[in-house]
Amino acid sequence: MRSLTRAPARTAAWAALAAVALVWVMREPGYWVFTANAGLILAVSTLGLMVVVGWIKEVSLVQAGLTGTAVYVCAYLNRPGHGWGLPYLVAAGIAIGAVSLVSFLIALASERLSGIYIMVLTLALQVTIERTIFADPTLTSGGRSRTPRPSLFGVTLHGDRGYFFYTLVVLVGLIVFLARLRRSRFGRGLLLVGTDRQAAAAVGVSPWRAKVFAFVLAGFCAGLAGALTAPLYSTPPLYIGYTTFQSLFYLSVPVLAGFSSLGGVTGVAVGFMLLPQALEHHKISPFALGSAGLIIGTVIGARGLSGLIADWLRSRRWARTGTDRLHDVRGWFDLATGARPRGREAEQEQAVAVLEAWLPPRPSPGDLLVAQDISVAFGGLRALQDVTITVPAGSFVGLIGPNGAGKTTLFDVINGLRAPDSGTITFAGADITATRPWERAGLGLSRTFQATRVNLDLSVAENLLAGAYTMIPGGLAASIVGRRATRDGQRRAEEAARAVAVLLDVDRYWDEPVSVLSFGNRRRVEIGRSLMSGPRLLLLDEPSAGLDPAAAALLFSLTKQLHRDLGLTVLLVEHYVRVVMEHCDLLHVLSRGEVVAVGTPEEVANHPDVRSEYLGPDFEIVLTEAAAAAPVGGTPPVPRADPTEAEV
Repeated sequence: MRSLTRAPARTAAWAALAAVALVWVMREPGYWVFTANAGLILAVSTLGLMVVVGWIKEVSLVQAGLTGTAVYVCAYLNRPGHGWGLPYLVAAGIAIGAVSLVSFLIALASERLSGIYIMVLTLALQVTIERTIFADPTLTSGGRSRTPRPSLFGVTLHGDRGYFFYTLVVLVGLIVFLARLRRSRFGRGLLLVGTDRQAAAAVGVSPWRAKVFAFVLAGFCAGLAGALTAPLYSTPPLYIGYTTFQSLFYLSVPVLAGFSSLGGVTGVAVGFMLLPQALEHHKISPFALGSAGLIIGTVIGARGLSGLIADWLRSRRWARTGTDRLHDVRGWFDLATGARPRGREAEQEQAVAVLEAWLPPRPSPGDLLVAQDISVAFGGLRALQDVTITVPAGSFVGLIGPNGAGKTTLFDVINGLRAPDSGTITFAGADITATRPWERAGLGLSRTFQATRVNLDLSVAENLLAGAYTMIPGGLAASIVGRRATRDGQRRAEEAARAVAVLLDVDRYWDEPVSVLSFGNRRRVEIGRSLMSGPRLLLLDEPSAGLDPAAAALLFSLTKQLHRDLGLTVLLVEHYVRVVMEHCDLLHVLSRGEVVAVGTPEEVANHPDVRSEYLGPDFEIVLTEAAAAAPVGGTPPVPRADPTEAEV
């Protein structure tokens, strides 16, 4: 992966930057060092905010208030005379724990909230802190007694330079932690929750737990920043540095820097503190920088300045040649002439072997899934009425019917996104009716959606690996420390993701952001992400939606090939009727929320109710093995049916 192959260069860059910073700190006057220290502390707090805003896509407006609370609590607990006189590390731990607890309560209170509601909740909490914590002179003034600098491991950090290096060590430790978190399954889970919560649940990530973790981590960073700030000032700083406007200023740092670069957030935070002092004669306010940062960052987009710089560097290293469409044209030519890329077949055979080892054991013969007497109503509208479908193990089953028949609603019930009003869902012999969707994914039930739900800013590799959340062993601590079992699991996941990319023919885009891919290839990436979750049953909800007939036929051919090679059990919802009938072993037909026919494609095509209500009397089916026999990565012929006839 790119993150691994470029690690030495990145390490060298950081080492050079650290050397420059060291020389600068030793030569500059004390007031510059003090200001730079404040910038490092700002970076500590805003890195936590980046996790909430950039990774899980929730906006928090209480970060400054939490940081200020930690400042005053830590100073009061540590201060002798007008405080408790506790050791610094004890006081800092209590302050960080208190602020983290508040963040945990925020997450609990906002379990069913998102977007503007969380903004309002956090803003209300910010104002509450200003009217309570900041209104207590015992905390905010401390009788104006001095807050001592800490003594750590026998070293008293009296000077600004010594304290700067202490702050720098803490910041570097935080960056290392966040970097390792970001590369772990937990970090990819957070990013997937930010992309789409339902998509995250479909591969085993609990959106609620991810949200709680992100808010607690942001609170921890705010508390850590407060514990670093308390000894920085001889007396407690004024509370006006932690008001509502300051929370917006904090928010501007990751928005301008971009949510994909820890170094970018650090650089912008330090720059926001140093620039007003460097341009003091121009009287530039930090608030002016913050407002400009919010505007510019919003216009640029989620990747911010760091994303623009990364794109520029990528364009300098290589220029992309060819497009998805050119590749498709070559694929058609290869099919027509019988030519195949040299060594591609062997590569695909090896990929199948790798993926077979990755996937769980094949289910035993019998019915893998049984949805029994499922009923769902929306008010007075009956979406499903006593629907029963079965999916035999190892089969390729289609679910078809006119628009509004209830197909996606049934998928939502099977997937666990919607609870049925009545009926039961049995999977591999176990009743999972009350099981939550991310728990069903852990049992081997994975799903794609009608609308493509991939993270456009992440690479193909990162999107695929996000699906391996439940397949990589180890908890959070093991992932951060890098225990052997977790490292081995990560390595196997990367090998499996490579295999999936080869089989779905997107391996040439391995390090490319998904945003540069065609719509059809984005569909393949989403299917690949579901494969990475280790499904025993793969639910495909209209995978060809938005594709032209040729691209749809190619996608079906790839899916059928995976079904045959890997023994996957597939349940498919689709509107391209002819293609579905060419590929499926068994069909269920829904109409007006009821099952009107079940059987083989021939039986369903000749069913009188299906013809009268769905297919029409002139519909003809000509089954062929051509599409099913097309090799993985090749392009099968365009379906013979006219697109307007095949799509209902």
